[in-house]
Amino acid sequence: MTFTSIDFETANYSDASICAAGMAVIEDGELAESPYWLVRPPKGHGYFREDFTEVHRLTWFDVQNAPEFPVIAPEFLNRLTHADIVIAHNAWFDMSKLRGTLQHFGLACPEFDYICTLQLSRRVWPDLPSHSLDAVTAHIGHEFQHHHAQADAEAAGRVLLAMMNEVNAASPRELLRITGVAPERFK
Repeated sequence: MTFTSIDFETANYSDASICAAGMAVIEDGELAESPYWLVRPPKGHGYFREDFTEVHRLTWFDVQNAPEFPVIAPEFLNRLTHADIVIAHNAWFDMSKLRGTLQHFGLACPEFDYICTLQLSRRVWPDLPSHSLDAVTAHIGHEFQHHHAQADAEAAGRVLLAMMNEVNAASPRELLRITGVAPERFK
């Protein structure tokens, strides 16, 4: 079983403003790799809002010499299409940013199933006062640097593994079956 967790940081509200991309590939319950890319948002989408910078601490100066998304797309998308399932915490955000960036650059939209660990955490741990990534990781005892794309992707992967353990699921798809949550299709 291989699943891939993703996370993006953005410069502003634009769906094409990805400025950092993180990924965690989990194979047979172990972190196999965790690549990270700084990404230069395309012209017209690269304005860094001060409130966004305050959260992720990235500025234009950090990404001005980084590649635009099409340069990392083959490597990034290959990992998504080869995963049994893709995950993200608050997946609608990450999937909308991925879709918007692909559309902006005219890149083909790969197909894959994905699940949201935010949604699943509400099913597995309904009594938690918050299901934000930092609250759920605190619940499972995982410390990380929140709002760093690589650390957030790895944290979401660890949350999924903890949820699988909590309900005795052998795979993410078994977790979905047990919780009654259906995967979404990215296309």
